[in-house]
Order: sequence, then C-alpha cells, then structure tokens
Amino acid sequence: MKGSLPAQAATEVWVREVRRQFRHICKLERATTAGQSDALHDLREAIRRLRVLLRAIKKPLARTTAQTLARRWHHFLRSLNPARDVDVWRVLLSELPGVTPLFQQRVLKLLDLERGNLVNLFEHHKLYGLKRDTRALLKTEIPTALTPASKPDRALRKAWEQATRATKLAQRRLVAQPAVAHKVRIACRRARYLAEFFSVAAGGQQACHAWLKIAKRFQAAQNALGETHDIDTLLEFLQAQQLRPTIELRATLVQRRTQGLIRFRKAWGKLGV
Repeated sequence: MKGSLPAQAATEVWVREVRRQFRHICKLERATTAGQSDALHDLREAIRRLRVLLRAIKKPLARTTAQTLARRWHHFLRSLNPARDVDVWRVLLSELPGVTPLFQQRVLKLLDLERGNLVNLFEHHKLYGLKRDTRALLKTEIPTALTPASKPDRALRKAWEQATRATKLAQRRLVAQPAVAHKVRIACRRARYLAEFFSVAAGGQQACHAWLKIAKRFQAAQNALGETHDIDTLLEFLQAQQLRPTIELRATLVQRRTQGLIRFRKAWGKLGV
C-alpha cells in the first residue's frame, strides 16, 4: 500500500482538522437531541475523527490532557451507541421479511425507550466539562506542546503504521467471529480516517488522489463489516430482551451477515495490506 506521507505542513493541517472536528461536534448537538438520525451519525463520526487525530500524536502531546480527553470522548461516544443502534435496527426491521406486526410493535416499544435517553446525555454536566476541557486543550495546551522539536510528523507516520498493522487481524481467518470482526472494523475505520487526513496534509494533487483511493478501500471494508455488526448487535438485543425472532427472520439475518462477510473479503483483497 503506497502513499507518500506528509512532511512539515502536516502539523498545521492536524491542528486545523482537530479544531474543525470539535466545532462540528458542538454544532451537531441541537440536531441530534431533536431526534435527527443523520445528525447522530455525523456527531459520532466527528467524535471518532477527533479521537483518532488526538491519539495519532500521543508522544508529542504526552504532557497535555489530550489522551485523557480522548478517553473521555470515547466514554461519551459509547453512551450514544444505543441510540444509534435503535435508528439502524428500525430500518432493518422495516426491510426484512418475517417481521410480524406484533413482533415489530414489541421491539419498537423497547427501542423508543432507548432513544428517549439521548436528551439526558446532552443535558448531563459531564458533557459540559468535556467540551470546556477540550477548548482549553485546543487554545492553550496544543500550541505550547507542538513545536518542531516534538516531531509530530514522525508520530503521524508511526500512527499510520500502527493502524495498518491492526487491520491484519483479518489475515487470521477469524473475522467471521463477531468480536474479531468488530476489532477489524474499528482498525479499518481508523486507517480510513488517517488516510483521509493524509490526503489533505500530503500536498499535491497526485498524493491527494493516492490517499483518497486508499481511504475508499478501507471504507469499503469497514462498511461491509458494519453490516455484520448491526446484525450481531440486533440479535444480542433481541436475546437480552427475550424477544424470539421468527425462523424466517433469523435465517434472513444470518444470510445478510454472511453476505457482509463476503463483501468484506472482496474489499480486503483490494487493500493489499
């Protein structure tokens, strides 16, 4: 997998991107609490991008609160998972055969309870503190920490190497297992976000296109495993709530999961990792 890694200008682009993702997070709050599914999706993606960028240069930021904040954003992100799953499962249930009206009614009633907790998350004082501390990091700590002597560009190169190594879990042929598939999906997503960042930071049209091509391939692999993950979490939810799907519905879910794995293997073959 080839792509010329960025030089000195990458640091300036990194700072700009971190600030942009944080502004995006703050901007999406109102639409998310209003129940807009697209806003929730975009919010979660912005938080993940922010975390990937903060973690990409751990060593230069070792004396700042960057990694602590990355963990705190991760905890908040996890608290959003049930609401996100609700939106995905609602669409799945409307599309799949074997879903009786009574079964769908019982599931949707439970899903509405999960979605209703979203507003409380944004009103919690912990989120206010998280945003306040992130602003302080961006305004004061990062400008002081990122100097030429801290070698942030070298850290970015190392982050890319680590991201691509993590995706190689797929080579162990265990990706059909839900836990392994989930880890590979996260690794592919991290590599994709970094490749998209490098497409901006590398400079030059040719380098930009090369990195975007790599990012799209990782995204295809990530999306394929995302479909399997959605089905795995739906089955876990139904089991936890003691809701037994019909034989036809379960068979359809298993079939779609298998198709997702097939798409992943095709996408993985194009990566050349």
